[in-house]
This record gives sequence, structure tokens and C-alpha cells, in this order.
Amino acid sequence: MRRWLVAVVLGALASAQQRADLDEFVRLQPVLRAAVEHAAPWVVTIETFGGTRRVLGDDGPVDSTAPAQPRPVPKPPANPDRKGNLPLKDPGFHQSQGKSTGLIVGADGWILVSRFCLNYDPTTILVGIPGGETFHAVRKGEDTSRGMALLKIEATSLPVAQLVDPKDVRVGQWAFVLGRTFASDEPTVHFGIVSAQKRQFGRALQIDAYTSPANYGGAVVDVEGKVLGLAVPLSPSGRDAGVEWYDSGIGFCSTIADIPELIERMKQGERLQRGWLGVTLDPAHLGPGARLSGTPKDGVAAQAGLRKGDVIVDIDGIAIRNGAHLQMLIGARMAGDAVGMRVQKKREDAPVSMTVLLADLPGSGDVENGPVELPAGFPVPEEKK
Repeated sequence: MRRWLVAVVLGALASAQQRADLDEFVRLQPVLRAAVEHAAPWVVTIETFGGTRRVLGDDGPVDSTAPAQPRPVPKPPANPDRKGNLPLKDPGFHQSQGKSTGLIVGADGWILVSRFCLNYDPTTILVGIPGGETFHAVRKGEDTSRGMALLKIEATSLPVAQLVDPKDVRVGQWAFVLGRTFASDEPTVHFGIVSAQKRQFGRALQIDAYTSPANYGGAVVDVEGKVLGLAVPLSPSGRDAGVEWYDSGIGFCSTIADIPELIERMKQGERLQRGWLGVTLDPAHLGPGARLSGTPKDGVAAQAGLRKGDVIVDIDGIAIRNGAHLQMLIGARMAGDAVGMRVQKKREDAPVSMTVLLADLPGSGDVENGPVELPAGFPVPEEKK
């Protein structure tokens, strides 16, 4: 009898807990709905036409604005392996012309989009504002390290996104990705959480909310509808993501609130890129400092007189712990930034001080087309205050 009573009580408690859990989710629905409605006016439709589009095979680029021509027979791929197998070819999953998503960041017509939707330099870009009005847009600047570009339309009094400072974001908080590629009246919504901070050399948050070409360029918002950043395709290399990263389960959100000065430079038409020092490092040297194993002739370091065997002691007053630390500090900076260094030259008694201007990272605007200095998934070390 006592066992039966215990079972009844436990069953009743379990049922009550299930009801409480269900009630909690039901109460959450209007909160989430309110967040989407709050952010929806800032999320716009982007549509592109024309431009140059790549094709498969060895035919080269084709101008999509020219009259259609018979396509020549593709040349067979060369260089089979020892067993006669031909190398794998590009499967052709390229970004096609059509609709995408953007985010209003200026009441006077400034729109942030993913560089993904502008891959083929479209001749016409249209921006559809919620409510039905459509504007022709002009492409301005871009930031290849964050995977975003800036458009300008002739409009006034637009609703502007409320931005969240990345310093106030916490791992585990809600993250919703809004897109308008397949929606006009209301944005599509995918939800998840913030998985990690300071990804892509401190430029992005990692999220597990579903991201794909359907919502690239859309707003990633919190539970209050405030914007955490822009949904963009990025890879751990710090360069643009190739097709292997589409729908991979790892999403990135480039932060916006922390780069007002870069937004202003983009408004002036600048193409911003990640900084490059131009060094290779000795993996056998574990610190302190970063010992060089080489300096490419076209790199900033070589032009500044650095050579194999030199040890970089500090960057802008921050003591270098090891090679990975140096790469993270340089990777977090932009091309054109002035960097102060102290270098222990191979045949000098005391470190030498110098200042160099970082160059553009080779291939930083292209898709996964070269070696990288360090995967951007490493956490960014805290700098000296």
C-alpha cells in the first residue's frame, strides 16, 4: 500500500513538472514573438541582377548581361593520378542571382549586407523596405574580414537597428536569425544560442541558430529584439567561407556595435581587410617571444629588415608569449594599422624598436585560396590594459 502511494505521488509530481515545463515554453512564445516584431522593420530584402558569373569547366567567366551564346564543349580535366582517376571538379554550388537579406544601420539609407550576395558584382541592386517600397542601391565599402558590405539607398527616416555591444553578450543566451529571402510580410526565423565569443580574431560571435544562403545578411537578435550582429558565412581560416561551410551547423555573426569607425570608413568606399605582417614562425620555439623562421620578400616584415632567427618580443607594449599569441594579435588588426614592435635581432644585444604598417592579407577577399597564419577559432588573448 505504501509503495503504491509513493508511486502515485511521484507520478503526480512528474506530471506537475511536465505541466510547469510546458507552461514555461508557452509563456516564452509571446516574448519571442515580440522580439521578432521589434526587429522586423530593420530587416530588408536584397535582390541582385546582372554582373559576371563563373561557370564550370575551363570556359572562363561569362558576362550574364551579354546575349546568350552556344556554350563550347568543356575541356576534359588533366593530370589523372596513377590509377587513371581524374581529380574532383567544382560541383558548381555557387551563389546565384536572386534575393537575399540586409540590415538597416542608418536612417538616411545605409544598409549592411553579406558580401556573399554581391559575389559577382551585380549591375543592379534593389532594396525592398518592409511595407512595399523598393529602392535602387549603390555599393559602397566592405570589410572582407567580417564578410560584410555596405549599400546606400536614397531614403530618409528609416527605422534603425538597435545594436548590442559584444561586451554585453553572454554564451548561452538566445540568438535568433531573421531573413527575408523567402519572406516579405514577415521575416523567417531560426533560433538557437550564442555558442562562443570572440571568433574570427575577435570579429564575430559563434551561434548554433541555422544560417545559410537563405538568411545571410540578416539580423541576429537577442530575446529583446536588439541586434547582436549580421549573419555571414565565415570559415575558421579568417577568409571567406567556401561551399564546404554552407549549412555546416556552425554559424557566425559579425558584430557591428564595436566598429563605428570602420562603418564610417566603409561609407567612404574603403575596402577593409585583415592585416598581414608577412612572417613564418619557428614551431620549435615555445616562447617567450615569437622566433621567425622566414620572412617572405613581399611582406612587411622583410621590408622592415626582419630576418630568420629574429624574435619579436612585444607588439604595442604587449609581451608576446609564443608564436600563436603573435598571430592572434596581428590577426585582430586591420590592413593599414600601425603596429609598434620590439624585436630581438639575431646579432644584436638589445631589442630594437620599430613601427610597421600592416598590409592586406593575401587572398583575404577570396574563397579559401591559400595558406593561413592561424585558425581563427582560437580565442583572442586579453590585451594589456
